[in-house]
Amino acid sequence: MTASESQECAPIIVVGAGPVGLFQVLSLHLRGFNCVVIEKRHTPISDTRSLGIHPPCLDMLDELGLLNQFLKKGIRVDKGIAHNGRKKLGEINFSSTQEFGQKHPYILIHPQYETERILKNAVSVLSSHSIRYGFEVTDFQDNGNHLVVYSDEISQSPDTQVSESQEDKSPILIACDGKDSALRSMAGIAYTGSPYPDTYAMGDFSDLEYAQSPPYVYITSEGLVESFPIAEQKRRWVIKTEHYQSNPQPHWLTESIYARVGVRPDISSCSMISSFGVQHHRAAVRQKNRFFLVGDAAHVISPIGGQGMNLGWLGAWQLALDLKKLQNEDKLYNSSKNPLPPTSYSTNFDAVITEVTRRAHWNMKMGRKSKLQWLKQLLIQFILQVPSTAKRLAVRFSMSDLPTK
Repeated sequence: MTASESQECAPIIVVGAGPVGLFQVLSLHLRGFNCVVIEKRHTPISDTRSLGIHPPCLDMLDELGLLNQFLKKGIRVDKGIAHNGRKKLGEINFSSTQEFGQKHPYILIHPQYETERILKNAVSVLSSHSIRYGFEVTDFQDNGNHLVVYSDEISQSPDTQVSESQEDKSPILIACDGKDSALRSMAGIAYTGSPYPDTYAMGDFSDLEYAQSPPYVYITSEGLVESFPIAEQKRRWVIKTEHYQSNPQPHWLTESIYARVGVRPDISSCSMISSFGVQHHRAAVRQKNRFFLVGDAAHVISPIGGQGMNLGWLGAWQLALDLKKLQNEDKLYNSSKNPLPPTSYSTNFDAVITEVTRRAHWNMKMGRKSKLQWLKQLLIQFILQVPSTAKRLAVRFSMSDLPTK
């Protein structure tokens, strides 16, 4: 077997078994690539985290043959209501995304723990050894036409020493290990950005009108309030706060919501409450020869609008297409084609990141407390009452006008 043939047999290594890493593996498998996932966690997450799946990514899940599984427990959102706490300002209807070629013109609310479960099971079907849980990458070496990846087993017991180390050869290494990416640091890639001044608090409460009541976005004089159904007959409430609340309490949150929108969630049913700040970061490069950054390892945007995970999926999809193209052009495994040529993901995808970041910033800006709040409300009311601008807002909010193929 020649060196080129040996390299071609080696699987692509993806680091991180979160929703982006698992989606990356499935996107690559669809194009005929074998992969191994290295994940330092021993167990999956158990909370909701990223919730919204937008039309372009629903189309991708359909191509992967997984959409029906997502629809079983997901909540289909066909429209959203804009309100000012006293009256309805209008509504966003996502059916207009069909005009942009989306086969699934709605947003699906789906808890991240269920998302990871479905993706994990799909990857495990490919091979029972596809995911290597409890291993941490300690270093990697770029040898030009391939990489060598070193990882150590992480013991679940502090009293037990590391029992196994691994050394893997791979044609491609993809870091999907989050915003604090260890691999990005190993590669010496800068990660620039800063926190926004905005802070929020959120809580989950029981919902007597579960799934039938659509999401609400309240633009009030005291700042943003969001309300939308999530899993297990609950509803999530998110409010803009003037300052970070280090120890938010259910009574404070329910009263704050009531003061702004006249609705008081059942305090006794609060199952989760927390505060969070938001930030934006971007890696200086997303490709370094055969090493790639995808998802939060490459970019972080504000979660207001629910587009962060979707942006990671769009990048993973594009990278899979790019690697298949390089393979077809005999540039992926051919050692004479070194270094690896720049991909569309490493160059053109920057425009997608910039646009999605800008939209997330606009979402935050509209939710901030302002002396001109009445003007914001008037603007939103005007946009939603004019069919052409209402359609445009729905398309932009659902990410349906971004280049995804």
